[in-house]
Amino acid sequence: MGEGAVPQVKDLQGYINFRLEEAIVELNLAVELLKRGYSRNASQKAFMAWKAIISVLVSINLDKMPRNEKEKEWYTKAGFLAPTTGLNGIARRLEELGYKDVVGTNSLALKLHRYAYNGLYRGASDYADREDAIDDLKVLIKRIAETLAELGRSKEAKEVLDKLMRL
Repeated sequence: MGEGAVPQVKDLQGYINFRLEEAIVELNLAVELLKRGYSRNASQKAFMAWKAIISVLVSINLDKMPRNEKEKEWYTKAGFLAPTTGLNGIARRLEELGYKDVVGTNSLALKLHRYAYNGLYRGASDYADREDAIDDLKVLIKRIAETLAELGRSKEAKEVLDKLMRL
């Protein structure tokens, strides 16, 4: 395997389970950090949970995602990892396959990713104030939890939402 090459997943179901667990852990960390007042750190954790969810959805649909041989090669080598630079295209493709509001949720996740890195710096942030970012963060956490429930992780999703409601 060449330098920088990504190994292909041999145990796809094991990988899916791992990424689901990762999403749950990251989402719980996001809620905990938000509770402690660390909105930027919480935003980054929620973004990582979103990337894990996208990776799960791609992996579940790995045979349906590519439209041609070039895309097939990309999805099997890197696309299943849900790289940040590929998220917009992946989100559009998942919506084409019937998933609802992936593009909108992805846009929200990317806004919060920028907020995590840039804060409220004018010109580099999508937010005028911290409360606006926190409101969006809560929406993203709810959407990820709903997706977790749809993926058969209702108990964990309910626990995250219960923690979020106590903020």
